[in-house]
Order: sequence, then structure tokens, then C-alpha cells
Amino acid sequence: MPDVPLRSNLELDDATMRHMARRVADLVVDHLGSLRDQPAQQSLSRHDTESLIAGPPSMDGRDFENLIAFLQERVFPYHAREPHPHFMGYIPSSPTFPAVVGDWLAAGYNFFAGVWSVASGPNQIELTVLDWFRSWLGMPAGTGGLLTSGGSTATLTGVVAARHAADPAGENTHQLTLYTSEQAHSSVQRAAWIAGIPRINVRSVATDDSYRLRDELLRTAISDDRAAGFIPFLVVASAGTTNTGAVDPLNAIADICAGERLWMHVDAAYAGFAALTPHGAAALDGLGRADSVTLDPHKWLFVPFECGCLLAREPRKLEEAFSVHPEYLTDVRARDQDVNFADHGEQLTRSSHALKIWLSLQYFGVSQIREAIARGIHRAEYAERLFAAHRDFEILSPAQFGVVCFRAHPPGVDDAAELDELNERINTRVNATGRFLISSTKLRGRFSLRLCTQVHRMTDADIDEVYEAIVEALRRET
Repeated sequence: MPDVPLRSNLELDDATMRHMARRVADLVVDHLGSLRDQPAQQSLSRHDTESLIAGPPSMDGRDFENLIAFLQERVFPYHAREPHPHFMGYIPSSPTFPAVVGDWLAAGYNFFAGVWSVASGPNQIELTVLDWFRSWLGMPAGTGGLLTSGGSTATLTGVVAARHAADPAGENTHQLTLYTSEQAHSSVQRAAWIAGIPRINVRSVATDDSYRLRDELLRTAISDDRAAGFIPFLVVASAGTTNTGAVDPLNAIADICAGERLWMHVDAAYAGFAALTPHGAAALDGLGRADSVTLDPHKWLFVPFECGCLLAREPRKLEEAFSVHPEYLTDVRARDQDVNFADHGEQLTRSSHALKIWLSLQYFGVSQIREAIARGIHRAEYAERLFAAHRDFEILSPAQFGVVCFRAHPPGVDDAAELDELNERINTRVNATGRFLISSTKLRGRFSLRLCTQVHRMTDADIDEVYEAIVEALRRET
């Protein structure tokens, strides 16, 4: 018989592992410490990346330093740096370093967070974090849920639970109708489709001049659908839209849902955490009345991708929608007060997302996280003041929760197509420098420039820099 090796050929000795770990730690620290010296974004075409990266895997292995050099030269430079203080184009993930370490620890220990008995410690961390969120939003004791890969998955989980509560046997799904704002995130519509709601049954309710869902139109739509034989079952409100940061009238929507016996889900993916601030808590009044809420800790709670969250007022309704008990999982069924997160959503195999949240919040304290969110709100308001004071710009949507929308509108230029083209060229020119990443959207059919100011490294000086870059781009384009 051939000799059997005493250890796996995939197992490394301690010294090698320590060397690799320190090398990676140094790379990450060097990257984060030099962000201001790097471009905010850098990209290549698919053709160019294939020529740099594509190819078959090694058959006999490669030296670790050789692999790191390959990544440093051909992979790492070509991305948008979301934690960069000049990343202003999209609502970012700007993680703290303790949160990064928490993610590394979770990966290193390789927790299986689907069932209680094999990860009771990490799963208690998740329950603890969920209860923090519940208390911040003003939801009642007993609220539960789970951490997810992101807001899209959280919203899908809420939609499926609401659908099951309305139609447990699945006999009337073709009649179910869902209502949301025309400004809702695209994940709401996608979640409805995946959950089996016919596309023609997803109602898009118009918004007011502040891009908030018009509750009187919602009430009319529900009444009209009932009269036509449809079954209204769910309203998805927005608490901080992606486009403008607008918050739908949550209390009015909650009143309608209570009167009509509909499930109320709120997409508060990034702005929900602003409830930690006095301004945010006031603007989000009514959020705690929801049946379920989407949150994204990987946005304004400053942890790395991936990390979303669904909170449910009645977590048993999640279990009713998702719980499955095959024979091969008999030994790990939840008992007494144990919680199997696999019974609350679609994943059985799931990593532990909670450790990075817990470690960052415990390290810095809630007060410092609150202050970072408040500064993000302030920076958008500061940007609004700068552009509002310039004769060649106008505000299309005022600063809300770290988002402000505006456009160049020089005196005498009033043709809609010409204004759109001008602002599109400004957007392209600013981003082409690589120094900044800004974005655009359409508001009431008008091309709008858009700044998101949530990165915790950002300062008012960075707002001054992007303001000057945009003004200079306008000068060059006129």
C-alpha cells in the first residue's frame, strides 16, 4: 500500500499562514492609508481585462508572492474605490477597519450561521445586532429577522413573507397586487416578479413635488383594485429613496395599511440608520410601524459588502413562509428559544454577517457612528448651499440623507435637450479625470447631476474640490 500522508496536502504550516496573513494585512492597510493618492475610479474594457487576467488555472501551483504581484498589477487597480473620499456617485460602502477585521474573522472561522446548534455563539451575536436595529427604528420587542446578502435579498424575503401571509395555499397569487412608489428602488419590482406576482399587478404610485408617494393616490388605487376583483396585499414604502433621499409619508401609509389590512414593508436600506440622529429620527417617524423593514448595514453603518438585513414585526410569519424540515436536518431543528436563521429566509448555508457589525459598533461606540452619519447629512446640505448660490446652477432636489440633485442651468439656456446634453457632458468630463466619481439620474424627465456624501472619510474640503471641478467642467463646456 502507498504511504498515507500525515496531513492534508491543502494544509499549510503555521509559519506560512502567518506570513500570508501579514502580507494581506499590509496590503489592505496600505490600500486604505493611501486612498487619497489613488484615483476614485479606474476601469478597463472587457477585452482589456481578458487579455490581462483570463486563462486556465495552474496545474502545479504558483508562488504566493507571484500571485500577489499578479493581483496588484492586473486586478486591484481596476475598480471604483467606494471608501474613497471622492466617491460621490452612488450610496457607498465605506467600511471601518474593525468591520473589515470582523469579516476576516468570520471567514477565517468559517461559521455556518444557518442553524443554531452549530453556531450558537455567532448566531447570538446576530440576534443581539438585530435587537439593536429594532430599538433604533422603534419597532416593538419581539421583532426578529435575519441578516442577508443585501437590501435586494432582504426586500425579496419580505415580499415572499407578505405573499405567503396573504395567500398561504398559493391559490390566488395571480390576483395579488403590490403598491410602491414610482421612485422605489428597482429591487422592489424585481422582488415582486421573483415572488410570482404578475408584472401587471405591480402598481407604481405617482409622487408629489418632493418625490414622496402620494398617499391619496395609494388609497384610490387600492379601492379601485378591490372593486375590479384584485387582492391588494402589500405596500412597499421608501424611507430614503436612492434617487433623492425622499421619505414617503410613513404614518399615512401605515394608517392605510392598518385600515385595509395590508402588509407594510419599508425599504430603508441606507437611510434607516439615520434614525440614530435627531434629524433622522424625526424624518423617519412612522418607520417603527412597519410589518417589515429592509436595511443595508454595508451602506450607512460602515461595514463591508455583503450585509443587508430584514426586520419583521412577527418573525413567525417568516418561519411560516420559509421553514422546511427535511429528515437530514432533524438533528439541528431549533428547540425552545433557539433560532435557526435558515427558517427565516431562503438560505440554509449562510455565513455570519453579524460579527463585522458588532465589532465595529463595539469598538467605536454608537455615538461615533451617529456622528459620522450626521456629518454625511451635513455634507450634502453644504454642497446644496454651494450650488444654490452659483448663478449657473439650480437645485432639482434638496439635500436629504446625504443625497443632493442639481444641474447646470446657465442663464439664457432653456432648451430641455440642450440642458440635458450639457449636464451629461459635465458628468462625463468630471468622471474622466479619475479624481472623482459622481453620477446622474433623471428627475421629472430632466437630466440631473447627483452627489452622495456618505463616505465617512469625506470632509467639507472634498465637497469644495468636487464643486470646483464641476464648475470648471461647466466653464469648459460653454
